[in-house]
Amino acid sequence: MKLGIALDNFTVPGSAVNVKSLVEKAKLADSLGFESIWLWDHLLLGSKTVYPVLEPIALISNIAAHTDKIKLGTLYLFGLRDPLVLSKLISTVSYLSNDRLMLGAVAGWYKKEFDVVGVDFGNRGKTLSERITLVRSLLYSQDINVKNYSHITIEPRPSKKVPILIGGYLENSLKRAARMGDGWISYYFKPDDFKWGLGVMEKYNKNAPALDNTDMVPVYVGDNGEERVRKFTDEFMDLPSWSRCNVSSGIWGTPGEVIQKIIEYSEAGVKRLVFIPAYYEKEQIEILGQKVLSKIQ
Repeated sequence: MKLGIALDNFTVPGSAVNVKSLVEKAKLADSLGFESIWLWDHLLLGSKTVYPVLEPIALISNIAAHTDKIKLGTLYLFGLRDPLVLSKLISTVSYLSNDRLMLGAVAGWYKKEFDVVGVDFGNRGKTLSERITLVRSLLYSQDINVKNYSHITIEPRPSKKVPILIGGYLENSLKRAARMGDGWISYYFKPDDFKWGLGVMEKYNKNAPALDNTDMVPVYVGDNGEERVRKFTDEFMDLPSWSRCNVSSGIWGTPGEVIQKIIEYSEAGVKRLVFIPAYYEKEQIEILGQKVLSKIQ
């Protein structure tokens, strides 16, 4: 199983994102041998109070300059970006990072973001599918002639394919992931729920088991782990009430207990488990790398 780390490119209202700390955590994860780091995406976050959030692909270009091997991933709202501009961003950051970029393409849930950029929130799933198809054409083909794109070629184009995992919790999203994604990415799914999702995907694509996949779950190694994970989730994370996302997907306890839980995820079919460390503590990345990752490997 591949293990990754989610980092905090957003923070609570009234504070500032600590870029120096972010880079230090990314460098630490790279040195410890984690497969990937992952960032979050919003153009706007917060209704009554504003949560500061850094644009993830721009931030990845910074992190790429300070790391060597670790893959660089982000959940990304394709529907909120112009396809040509998005394709140019992807190709540039792939080039700067020596082809380490990965994407989790998501439809989005915050209507205000869609309203501001003039994208129909009700058709965001269809928009996502169209944007993925168009971006792939722009990234890997020459002399594109589709819609309003006449004889368009991007240079430089990625020398390797940028994996696009499609995010989602419901059957329509899983159908999209199975039919047009390089894989599926979920969030706060328990092992049994992840297994359910893989089953749905296989219904639409018999080759779905060969696709990549990822589950992102909260973690805390040490005393009072469950309490810390639940409190962190309440303060920082949004779990859609209509989905299978559940704080009980969290992993906590001693290093041995954490390893056992990872095995359960692996047995459920998870190929990449991305830890969301409670409160994004650097010490947790260190413990996970030294006492968990080293044993799994």
